[in-house]
Amino acid sequence: MGNRLLDVIDLKTYFITPRSVVKAVDGVSFHVDENETLGIVGESGCGKTVTSLSILRLLPRPAGTIVGGKIMFEGLDIVKMTEKQLQRIRGGKISMILQDPMASLNPVFNIGNQIGEAITTHTKITGKNLVLRVIDILQRVKIPSPEARIRDFPHQMSGGMKQRVVGAISISCHPRLLIADEPTTSLDVTIQAQYLQLLKDLQAEFGMSLIFITHDFGIVASMCDRVAVMYAGKVVETAPVRDIFFRPAHPYTVALLKAVPKLETETDRLISIKGQPPRLDNLPEGCSFSPRCFQCGDGCLRAEPTLVQVGLDHYARCWQLQGKP
Repeated sequence: MGNRLLDVIDLKTYFITPRSVVKAVDGVSFHVDENETLGIVGESGCGKTVTSLSILRLLPRPAGTIVGGKIMFEGLDIVKMTEKQLQRIRGGKISMILQDPMASLNPVFNIGNQIGEAITTHTKITGKNLVLRVIDILQRVKIPSPEARIRDFPHQMSGGMKQRVVGAISISCHPRLLIADEPTTSLDVTIQAQYLQLLKDLQAEFGMSLIFITHDFGIVASMCDRVAVMYAGKVVETAPVRDIFFRPAHPYTVALLKAVPKLETETDRLISIKGQPPRLDNLPEGCSFSPRCFQCGDGCLRAEPTLVQVGLDHYARCWQLQGKP
């Protein structure tokens, strides 16, 4: 890969209320290199989306707070940036496709205005040149008849076309990093494949790095260079994508992969992970995965394990890999 673009170091994002402290992100560390795709996977509620919102400091206030850690981007710490500095980063150098792109478009403005707003916020392009830029962006995301479509409103478009428009807004200023938070959830399989290929093409064209948040290991296999597996607000394993599939080290990663149905194998019953993820305001003692782990021992209930290296650029957080406490 290229040089280091983003470095998240011991990030802690909590939701603090009068009744509880929810440790949504609790000591997360990972990095993204130039032109690299990092996949972040895990069950719902494990902290994936909050991690991505923390990178752009778009947390719901006043409860959501970054209480510790660093987010280094191009040598600067996003955690310490002023609001004015953040405005230059958001949309300009780091863009994000939110979890529900269908709800990301304003129903009372046409498509041309919504894409144009993103461009004028970060550039001095106006007038006819702005219209030409919007049409060019729509062509890049393969919207048919873009000259006519810029006057359309969101309700006049299909789900797949809305998805492409959201993608057009996110890449309109040629960001260095694009965060895609489960952008294919509401698409059918055929449109999903087309959209993933579109993201690959745009990444190659603009030289972007990509953080892809998903539940789908099929998407991970086709899109990602490296994978970070999250559980209960922590990264429990990170490795190149081939190592995750062929040499998973953490019991949670092993269990997730076993739960994926295989076309070449006949089965009467799908495999599932017993139990439920823990509440983030009431985590169990020791390893957070211990109540559901098939390898759990007495030592796992007493102390939280740390990340240890188990291979080349392969790290996992498990006592079975480093000796019990």
